[in-house]
Amino acid sequence: MRIGLLRHFPVRQPLPPGRFTSAELQEWRERYDRAEVAVGPSDLGGVEWKHCIASDLERAKVTARALFTGPVEHTPLLREPETALFETGRLRLTFSLWQLLVQAAWLTGHRSQREHRDDFLRNMRTMAGRLEAVPDDTLVVCHAGVMRYLSRELLRRGWNGERITMARHAAVYIFRR
Repeated sequence: MRIGLLRHFPVRQPLPPGRFTSAELQEWRERYDRAEVAVGPSDLGGVEWKHCIASDLERAKVTARALFTGPVEHTPLLREPETALFETGRLRLTFSLWQLLVQAAWLTGHRSQREHRDDFLRNMRTMAGRLEAVPDDTLVVCHAGVMRYLSRELLRRGWNGERITMARHAAVYIFRR
């Protein structure tokens, strides 16, 4: 049995330029969630996938429909992690600095992000259990952050595959047992 983790097609929403507030970052993320994707070529690893589970966000739905011919199961368990709004007032940072700040708060369990982090990690454990219960080769269409943590959970459970740090768009990462 194989599990293939695949990141959605690229999104047509450029990174925000310049400096912006935490609230403006949240607004950009909402635009990103609604943005169109650039459908293109994909590498499915030469596997004829029997089952497909995808995030219920539109970019994953579009990707799954383009790459899988059968029915697709959609689930919110495969959504990227939510982040709470940072109460920083008018502090303006670049995208990369906000990203660093969010990651630090996430990894250290800062109280502003702890509940979202714990919910997300619970979702990854639940999803790994669901995937292990499917008897067929299963393609999972989701997001880079999900792939990072879901791959770690699969490896922790004894699956063989690559530890993913930053997944490429529309390329499958295969896990075997």
